Amino acid sequence: MRVDGRLGMRVLRALGLTALALLGVLSIVGSGGGFPSVGFPSCEGPFCNNAPPPPIPEARVQPGYFTAQVGTPVTFNVSTLNVDGSLSYQWMRLSAGSDRFVDIAGATGTSYTLAAVNLADDGAQFMAVVRSSTGLIVQATGHLAVTASPGLVFADGEFQPQDWLAGAVVTDPATAGALAVTTERIADGGNPGAFQRMSFPFPQGAQSVLLVYMSATAAYDPSTQGAVYVIDYTEDCRSFEISMTSSNAASLVIEQAGRRYIAATASRCARNDWDVKFGRASLAPTDFQRFDGPECLPSESCPDFSARAAPMRFGFWRMTSGVPGDAIAHGIDNWKVTVWRR
Repeated sequence: MRVDGRLGMRVLRALGLTALALLGVLSIVGSGGGFPSVGFPSCEGPFCNNAPPPPIPEARVQPGYFTAQVGTPVTFNVSTLNVDGSLSYQWMRLSAGSDRFVDIAGATGTSYTLAAVNLADDGAQFMAVVRSSTGLIVQATGHLAVTASPGLVFADGEFQPQDWLAGAVVTDPATAGALAVTTERIADGGNPGAFQRMSFPFPQGAQSVLLVYMSATAAYDPSTQGAVYVIDYTEDCRSFEISMTSSNAASLVIEQAGRRYIAATASRCARNDWDVKFGRASLAPTDFQRFDGPECLPSESCPDFSARAAPMRFGFWRMTSGVPGDAIAHGIDNWKVTVWRR
């Protein structure tokens, strides 16, 4: 397998922004609308007299992305960080095909619920605008995808060795030293029960290490099972060796027609306890990036979610940056892929 090392570094640099996107986080300081921007209060003296910068005020809508079947209820919740004073709330809606958010009458609390979503709600965005009595305004948005068909679920919380194909290992650059990865099923200590642990010493000469594990059973054939609309992905993720010089990222992998794709919404896995339901919902083809296999032709969709597409196989991906001598160890539990059709 060959991988463009620049892809790995771009993904790692993007992780900070991605973490905000997954949570539906945006901050606006002193602004009443339009495109979001982040600002800081002014300070006196060079570099604020060497004082640390003030914490960034922000709002978070959870879930940031959500996929639902027609008729089910959906609730978005907003919370704030580093926002003082008494707060007031207004939820706004941007319907698919529209170019502006409009106020939702009566939606002035910390949550907004659609009692039973319908296809008219597909593609809608729901923005919570939070105003503080201090004059500060922060806002964040949740995204909704709606389908009439139930999701098809592939999941694994036991990680029996026969259920997973051997992990492919890629180091960057290609001249990096040999990598010895230990992959083992641990019977307890997961969330709960068994989980899979992956560990290795960070090799000489490498800038990053990519591990790819593919399920032996999780496969979907659009030509017989129908076109894919969006895909939801979650896992429980944990880092066992926390280092100031290393960083772990995790995401979904799709294998199709000799190519492999990672969800470009990869997120950091850096907690020394289980980070539950780590991932993102409503992944569309544009949310994936090819990292292995032949180039995509202009006439091709990569990946292809259409009813004419080749079969897909699902797995997961871990990318680690570090320095030689770092002990890298991380785990995965409750791996879950949900394929949604129209």
